[in-house]
Amino acid sequence: MRPSIRGRCDVRALAPKVRCPTLVLHPTSNLRVPFEEGRSLAALIPNARFVPLQSRNAFLLEQEPAWNVFKTEVQAFLSATRSAIAPPEDLGDETLTRREHAVLELVAQGLDNRRIAGALGISEKTVRNYVSSILEKLGCQSRAETIVRAREAGFGRKEM
Repeated sequence: MRPSIRGRCDVRALAPKVRCPTLVLHPTSNLRVPFEEGRSLAALIPNARFVPLQSRNAFLLEQEPAWNVFKTEVQAFLSATRSAIAPPEDLGDETLTRREHAVLELVAQGLDNRRIAGALGISEKTVRNYVSSILEKLGCQSRAETIVRAREAGFGRKEM
């Protein structure tokens, strides 16, 4: 029998690098993972929300009183997270063309102009022109600023 990886996985150095909304739910009386471990993890993640659940179970049962707290907290978190992320179309006053949306998606994924050109079957010069137009329409001063704005708006999450 192989030993479990649990207990050997230490994410303390990585937790402070998390930059997405984070909800940490932890049972108050779990026998395997002490309550303080959940609280400590949440404290390491910037802006994480920590919610104690009055339970002994790591996996809650629907009939437990903590289930309603769990359900309410997760629904509120998902609702707040969805409203905090603008849809890809909401990037500014100017409307991006369909091709500019495609280019922006690939820029947000971190592709350079050569790779974008290959993916879309267009020349690097054409990509450069699209990127310039996108920067102008979005009022961005650099490609890096464009990537940040695009990712905040929901671009760069899917593979094309």
